[in-house]
Amino acid sequence: MAAKWRLLSASTGMVAALVSAVIVGWQSGPTEVAGAGPLHLDATDLPMTNVSTTIKWPVIETTDPSPFDPCNDIPFDAVQRLGLAFTPPAPEDSLRCHYDAGDYQMAVEAFVWRTYEQTIPPDAVELDINGHRAAQYWIMKPTDWNDRWWITCMIAFDTSYGVIQQSLFYSPVHSPDRPDCLQTNLQRAHELAPYYKF
Repeated sequence: MAAKWRLLSASTGMVAALVSAVIVGWQSGPTEVAGAGPLHLDATDLPMTNVSTTIKWPVIETTDPSPFDPCNDIPFDAVQRLGLAFTPPAPEDSLRCHYDAGDYQMAVEAFVWRTYEQTIPPDAVELDINGHRAAQYWIMKPTDWNDRWWITCMIAFDTSYGVIQQSLFYSPVHSPDRPDCLQTNLQRAHELAPYYKF
């Protein structure tokens, strides 16, 4: 019996909603009857006024999204000659290229959305590399705690479009020779800078 009452009340509710919709639609209908005949547009062939036909320069300030792509712009024979091709260079996210030297790894990456000043930390040491403004700093210094994980240092180059970051990193566990991070990265920066696009 309860199921019948529920069905009856649902039906009544639906009929009431339908009647309300018809009344609202009827009351909000057009008040004026359109004239019979074909629909036509007036004055579509008139010229637009107050419109400038000259191009504003620049229309939008844009930045080349790919001014320097390390994996494509640095020749493979140069990478091989520097001992950075233990495995082939591997493109990673964005404009980042990963190089493998066996005992250590390197990554070179171009940024167009960040400036040199925004990149370098307060303790960075600024220097000149092949006539280019650069800074050298630690990302993860060799300490007792992280000596079991990764040692990482960075060189950042100031460019016309942003910054080029060159990082060198290695695991003390898997690199028994333990390269001098800062010195090796600086040497590679001098060797790779001629291929960088500033």
